[in-house]
Amino acid sequence: MPSDVICGADPLVRGRRPRRPVSLDANPPWAFDSYSAAAVLIGLATPWQIEWLGILYASEILLAVVAFWALLTQFTNTRFWQRPFATLLACLGATVLAYVVADLTLGTELQNLARGWARNIFLGSNFIGLYFLSRRNPFNLMIYAISAAAGTLGYLAFTGALFDDWKFGASAPLTLLVACLVPLVASRGSPAGALALAAIGLLHIELNSREIGGNCLLAGVLLLSRCPSVRRWQSRSWVVLGILMSTGVGVLLYAYVLTDAEYARHREFSNAWRTASLITAATAISDSPWMGYGSQANNFNLQSRYDSIFAEHTGIRYRGQRTDTSTFSPHSQILQAWFEAGIFGAVFFLYLGWKLARGFGWCIFLRPPDAFSVLFAFCLLRATWHLLFSPFAGLARLDVALAAAIVCLLDRERRHEHRAKWGLASASLIERIPTLPTPSPWTQLPVPVSPLDHPRHSK
Repeated sequence: MPSDVICGADPLVRGRRPRRPVSLDANPPWAFDSYSAAAVLIGLATPWQIEWLGILYASEILLAVVAFWALLTQFTNTRFWQRPFATLLACLGATVLAYVVADLTLGTELQNLARGWARNIFLGSNFIGLYFLSRRNPFNLMIYAISAAAGTLGYLAFTGALFDDWKFGASAPLTLLVACLVPLVASRGSPAGALALAAIGLLHIELNSREIGGNCLLAGVLLLSRCPSVRRWQSRSWVVLGILMSTGVGVLLYAYVLTDAEYARHREFSNAWRTASLITAATAISDSPWMGYGSQANNFNLQSRYDSIFAEHTGIRYRGQRTDTSTFSPHSQILQAWFEAGIFGAVFFLYLGWKLARGFGWCIFLRPPDAFSVLFAFCLLRATWHLLFSPFAGLARLDVALAAAIVCLLDRERRHEHRAKWGLASASLIERIPTLPTPSPWTQLPVPVSPLDHPRHSK
């Protein structure tokens, strides 16, 4: 029966070092368990959506069913509610409560209220479902990612939209496939996964997807510095890391400048949208930091401020056409929650950001590279970017839930290895403590005997 604690048979812990990073003696990471089929089905359902007061994805409905089953069967299991899973859920509960208080106090419209509450509730069910599927077999998280990427690419190809909008279409699922499949087929210690991630990042920049391209290139270069073939220069590790970082930055700037002539106008508009959103949100938050403005909030003053900042940076104004960027919304998940529900509405995203930073540092600089490293590094870095510079809508709920599940797995692994390290250290310390020699009976001094103890006086 599988254990609740990650052990040597788990692909995240190297109890007995395998010959390949994806091969384990007791539980190969590509072995399916009873929940792997559910992970495949949920991933394949990602591109299908239902529109009712907003967009709801079929995979979110299936994850809600899994989350209900998890709560039903694991409610009394204390090992299931370990940190940081329980802490993340508690913070998400505080965020939902802040939304409820803000919307009821401000009298938010029913449609906007329902969308704001449902957005966070489905984030919680996505998180619980993915954590439940991967808690005992982390490879199920990779199965889900592969299935979601393949399903999305298949849907885009079937509808003929595979290359229509690269940034919001094929870029993310293609990157997930590369991050999952290349490390699985590569030999142990091979830099193929890191190089493939950096290469797909250059492709994204070439096709004007700067956010995901920069994240891929940065994560790929950092992972490359951790490969065994690079770490042979142990005494020059920081020099090698600096060279790799400088090379990555140089390649990024070269690719950016090379494509700037083709995408200069689009990039100018994109920067103006983001700048106008962030400045407008920050100004509004400073006026109402505790209560916020309610779910899906927007008014004439906010929209006017947004339009004026956009016009200042681009020299033009919108001519009445309503697009995704013509209406103000905070272009940051942290600022969006703070803007809508006050400072307490941002509790979950602030705590998640701290855990993402710790998890990324552990994954890049301390954790030995394996088949999960590329996927984990990419997802954590991209989720951090989204917290700061992307809105919380649509597929972002699934992306945030995936990153939160990865954070829980990495935190569990770190705590397990920390306990194992200190346990071995304590044992070795005990072995080094000198013990007093047992006194020899030949060296003991005779004990004086009282005359009353003489046999003659015993009668």
